[in-house]
Amino acid sequence: MITIVIADDEKHIRAGIKKIIEKSLAIPVCIIEAKNGEEALTICKEENPDLIITDIRMPKMDGIELMKNLSALEEKPAIIVLSGFDDFSYAKEAISCGAISYILKPVDSQELITAINNAIATVNQEEKKKNEEIIKSIAEEGRIDSFDLPKNCRFDNGLCCVVGVGKKILQAFQQTLSSVSFYVLEQKRDFVSLVIPREAVYLLTSDIALEHYSIGISSFSNHLSALRTLRTQAFIAFLQNFFSESYPNIKKEITFYNENFTLSDFSITDSKYKKCIARLDIAKTEEIKNSVDTVLDFSEFQPEKKGSLLYYCYNMFTDNLFNRFLSESANDMYLQLKSIMIENIWQFDNLTDWKQCIYDYTVYLSALLQKDTQEHPSIAKAISYMEKHFTENINMTIVANVVSVNYTWFSEKFKEHTGVNFNDYLKRMRIEEAKRLLEKGMYKTYEVAERSGFGDVKYFMKTFKTITGMTPKEYKTQVSLSNQEDN
Repeated sequence: MITIVIADDEKHIRAGIKKIIEKSLAIPVCIIEAKNGEEALTICKEENPDLIITDIRMPKMDGIELMKNLSALEEKPAIIVLSGFDDFSYAKEAISCGAISYILKPVDSQELITAINNAIATVNQEEKKKNEEIIKSIAEEGRIDSFDLPKNCRFDNGLCCVVGVGKKILQAFQQTLSSVSFYVLEQKRDFVSLVIPREAVYLLTSDIALEHYSIGISSFSNHLSALRTLRTQAFIAFLQNFFSESYPNIKKEITFYNENFTLSDFSITDSKYKKCIARLDIAKTEEIKNSVDTVLDFSEFQPEKKGSLLYYCYNMFTDNLFNRFLSESANDMYLQLKSIMIENIWQFDNLTDWKQCIYDYTVYLSALLQKDTQEHPSIAKAISYMEKHFTENINMTIVANVVSVNYTWFSEKFKEHTGVNFNDYLKRMRIEEAKRLLEKGMYKTYEVAERSGFGDVKYFMKTFKTITGMTPKEYKTQVSLSNQEDN
């Protein structure tokens, strides 16, 4: 229901405007009258109306002063100004105070209703934008306890996430879902991720206008706190289309996520990936391509698990690889362009073309790294040593001695080569190992601290919280909850 305040010192004018609104608006509306600006301001503070229609000239507080006071409120109503004075200075000041329409008396009913409908559309758009920001934050943080959730964001019948791919996909969704409230989580070229109410799924599956799009739909949940998991599921469902029977024509599928898609053990893929990355600074072109092929080999996995594995590999390349060599990408236009193409996997018709893009990126990156390591081969040897011994009690002095270089020189060149200092690089390696151990769910915190190379449990907990934003216990709980949602 829309709440409207009518502020005018003339009773018959208030009654006339109220009659026009009640007769002409097709939506439920609550109308509150105020006989002066002071009374109107009090009502606005107490009721938080969506719209106020105010006269310029009123006793106690005129319309301009009222609007200035309204602009200071946290919840600001839309404002329509009425005036019997055809004076540009009034209109100019009213607009500067935030009025969206300025209407001369005597009021034309059609002009007023048009202005009100425009105001309501603006209010709805602002409200949706605000709700969308809340929902995006919930999806990122994975919890809702820090948000004041609006009533129309509660999805009483349940919700799910949808990923859609194709030309003008958002416009297509907007047309299909015009009768329901939905929110955009992410939008890129030819790609959109949505949160929709459960009952809207039928609209997606029954609209023939969506036949030419690739769509992934998550499982259902009654809780917004599951958004992160649902968003992942929708993306996995879309990726599963790469392995559909209609391959390579993947852009005509609607795929629902189901529990059979779940894959929880990625240890083999992790091992293949680490071997691939560890030798980028020394490997030949053919070896790099073979390593990438090995990482992206889905042949040994069940067909319904391949979307989950592709999602995992996608994140390894777009998160781990790109961040690990951030300094190289930041200074090289070719790597930047290739990284964008790899991230936009939905723009590829098949995995072969996407894999070729990863070849291009890794081979070129390898050439850059090998140029550096030819000048400073000790850095490559140091990283290789760290990857084998990071769980042990090592430090920069030890590693510099192992590769037989000066401590100060090593510190400077290590940061040039990796983009971070030695201690931060070592911490990241240990944190990744700690996360892997926590995900197994079989080790206590002090055991994870020891096995990942931190040793001191208090230092481990502090470092883990600083880097991940969560305590080890919270991370372990989140992984457990995600697995339960997936199952």
